[in-house]
Amino acid sequence: MVVTPHPTDLDWFREDLTKLNIEEIALSGTSSEARRFLIERTVDLLVVNAPLSDENGLRLALDTIGDKANQVILMVRREYAEEVAAKVEDYGVFTVEKPISHAAFWLALKLTSAAFNRTKNVINENDRLKRSLADIKLVNRAKCLLIEKLGLSEEAAHKEMEKMAMDHRLEKVELARRIIAKYED
Repeated sequence: MVVTPHPTDLDWFREDLTKLNIEEIALSGTSSEARRFLIERTVDLLVVNAPLSDENGLRLALDTIGDKANQVILMVRREYAEEVAAKVEDYGVFTVEKPISHAAFWLALKLTSAAFNRTKNVINENDRLKRSLADIKLVNRAKCLLIEKLGLSEEAAHKEMEKMAMDHRLEKVELARRIIAKYED
């Protein structure tokens, strides 16, 4: 989505955005229109060509990054770029100076995309590790129940769980769920 107070800029943006296979390009002239558009949607990329007619664009960029827009590029005049970048970069908003060439905008698009993909990979790995940790906790809880209810040692409970998983052809996590369901009232 491109938010710009100048509808004539759409062709300029479309030229570079179509190179990234972004086929659906929405145009908005104000932050209010953009916010209404984003109520029911999430966009991969939001380009804010600041200032907008109803705000400077900074609030729109900060309000949408991560929640309604995966990537945000905030375009500001050269004299404000450093100050604005200091306010938004910690949130993941990319700031670019204008006027800007197609080559520089293309580079900003590629850098934004690369940063987003890297972040997405880290989030996915974090989610995988959280699931793995939850599985380990579940297995340990089941093992503790075997120790408590059957009077087994930790080593014996571990061996019993391995044997039961093999005998019933179950993964340890599924076996742990069954043990917990059986012994926790």
